[in-house]
Amino acid sequence: MSRAEQLLLPGSELGVSDWVTLDVAMNQTFADVTLDPVAMEIDGQPHAHGFLTMSLLAHLMANSMNVETSGAVLEEGYGLNYGFNRMRLIEPIPLGARIRGHFRTAGEGASERGEITIIPIDVHIEIEGMERPAMVAEWLLAWRK
Repeated sequence: MSRAEQLLLPGSELGVSDWVTLDVAMNQTFADVTLDPVAMEIDGQPHAHGFLTMSLLAHLMANSMNVETSGAVLEEGYGLNYGFNRMRLIEPIPLGARIRGHFRTAGEGASERGEITIIPIDVHIEIEGMERPAMVAEWLLAWRK
């Protein structure tokens, strides 16, 4: 089955990414780029910016599907970020923790919008060693052939 066929199949398990460590340097670089210098601390412990987690979705999904890089053009077409139907940041991520993404095509499947196909992707971002997820979302991918 091609990657495109896998994306279009409702309920298809797309994969689980490798672990990524959210360290102080990554968090600070993100803060600098987004002009959000306010450090997040909970009980005196530094935590990652929530939007940093969202910003890593393209990388985590590409990694989970064994695609060389996010934004890669495949033989079958390419995907672009279209938005979210819902997104929740459930558990703050302590700096130094490792996260990974679990991705599955949502049960309702894709819908056509002119020349693009909107594919809903169920996302679950796991924090190593923690019960609650960092994030859950229904991410919308605009697929163009």
